[in-house]
Amino acid sequence: MTIAIIVHGGAWDIPAEEHQAHLDGCRAAMLAGYEILRGGGTALDAVERAVTMMEDDPTFDAGVGSHLNRDGVVQLDAGVMDGGTLQVGAVAAVERLQNPIRVARHLLNSAHNMMVGHGADSYAAEHGFELCDPEKLIVEREVARWKLAQKETPTSSDEFGKIVRGAKPGTVGAVAIDRRGNIVAGTSTGGTLYKPVGRVGDSPLPGCGYFADNALGGVSTTGHGESIIRIQLARVAADFCSRLYAPAAAQAAISMLGDRVGGLGGLILIDHTGRVGFAHNTPHMARAYLTSEMSSPVVAIR
Repeated sequence: MTIAIIVHGGAWDIPAEEHQAHLDGCRAAMLAGYEILRGGGTALDAVERAVTMMEDDPTFDAGVGSHLNRDGVVQLDAGVMDGGTLQVGAVAAVERLQNPIRVARHLLNSAHNMMVGHGADSYAAEHGFELCDPEKLIVEREVARWKLAQKETPTSSDEFGKIVRGAKPGTVGAVAIDRRGNIVAGTSTGGTLYKPVGRVGDSPLPGCGYFADNALGGVSTTGHGESIIRIQLARVAADFCSRLYAPAAAQAAISMLGDRVGGLGGLILIDHTGRVGFAHNTPHMARAYLTSEMSSPVVAIR
C-alpha cells in the first residue's frame, strides 16, 4: 500500500522575504510525518506530528505566530477527521492551547466532536493538556500588523490584504495515508488578522476546512474561510476524487470556489489510492509532499 503525506502552510500572497521560512517549515513538518508513516505508524500520528510542528513554528498563522484579533488576542481553531471511522474532533476560539490539534485529536475518542472558547481550554486542562500563557502565542511581526490594522477601517477580510502585506489567512494542514490505507486530514489556524472576537472560520468545521473518508480521500483547505464554508470545499474536493484524478479533483474544487462564490484559497488532498493533489487560485501556497512512490520530496510555494 502506498504511504503518503502532504502539508500546507497557507495560500495567499506570501511576502517574498517569508518564502524560505514557509518552505523550510513545510519541509520539516512533512518529513517528520513521513518518518512516522515509513516506520509503520498511523496516518493520525503523522498528521498530528506535522501540524503540531507547524503550530510551534512562528512562521505560520497557527499556534505561535498567529494573527491577533481586534482585542489583540490570539484565538485558535483546529480540527481533525479519521477517514476510517468518520470520527471528527475540533476546537474553536481557544486562547490557551499552543497545539489545539492535539486536543482535537483527543476528542476523536470522546463523546463530543467540538469544544469552543474557554470551555475548550478548561476541558483540555481537565484531560491533562498543559495550558500556555496567551502571551506566548504572540510574535512581534503580528503585533506590528495588528497596530497597522487598528489605524484602518476595512469592511471585509479582503481589504486587510491591501492594508497589511501578507496579512492573510495562513492556515496550516496535513493529510496522510498509512500502510493500512487509513486516511486522516487535519487543519489548524489563528484565523484572520483583526477578526472580531469569537469569529470562527472554516478550519474547525468538518467538510469545510478538512475532510477524510477512506472511500474517497482526505483534504485540508486554506484561504478565505467564509467562502470555503459556503461551498463546503473539503467535502466537495473529496467527492471529486470519486471520478477525477487527484490533481484534477483538487483543481475542480478550487475552480468551484472561485466560480460559485468568488473565493480565494487552496487545498491539498490524497485520494484513496495514495495519489496526491493540490490547487490554489492565490499567488502562493506553501506545500510539501512525499509518497513511497517518489525518490525525493516536492517542496514549493508558487
